[in-house]
Amino acid sequence: MSVALFVYTRQNVQLQEALSVFAGLAGENRATAILYSPRHCELAILTRGELQNAEGQAVSLNYVFEARIFHEAAELRWLNDPSPEKRHRAVILTEQDVSPYLEGWNREKANDVIDKLEQTYLLWGEGTGRAVNDGWSELATARLGGLKVPVSGVGKKDFVLLHSVEYIVEAEHGNAIVFDERMVKLEVARG
Repeated sequence: MSVALFVYTRQNVQLQEALSVFAGLAGENRATAILYSPRHCELAILTRGELQNAEGQAVSLNYVFEARIFHEAAELRWLNDPSPEKRHRAVILTEQDVSPYLEGWNREKANDVIDKLEQTYLLWGEGTGRAVNDGWSELATARLGGLKVPVSGVGKKDFVLLHSVEYIVEAEHGNAIVFDERMVKLEVARG
């Protein structure tokens, strides 16, 4: 089975600019964001080119050093470069050719993907049964506290799954290896 994987890269791009481009690709799809800063990891949703938290307020991007924004068709990864050159890097992974929409982005030649594997990860914590806001729930553990997640209907003792796709290629030595992984969606798992 042959699978298409398109990898687009860009350097010297601010996070807000990369988000605007990705929002255009997302269209009506709701995109989930995982944002890493020195103080915490925060989840958000991408709405109209803006990241919003559980309270529906704009998320400050000032201290974000890594971001992963995804929906079922594509993922944007952004990495801050703290050096004076500010060569921030962004990558978009998708199974669709979106070259016409990505002016100034480089389409990387990827190895031929021979297969893909769907993966599932468990987010830490279990549901508190508390609805935080429309479309948001809360996970918690006694040791780490609470985490607001952009998934509705997470009941008490439920869990949240992160689905992803791994892309398999044939390496130079002939073995099949994972070339890359793309996050796809969050989903409730009943406890």
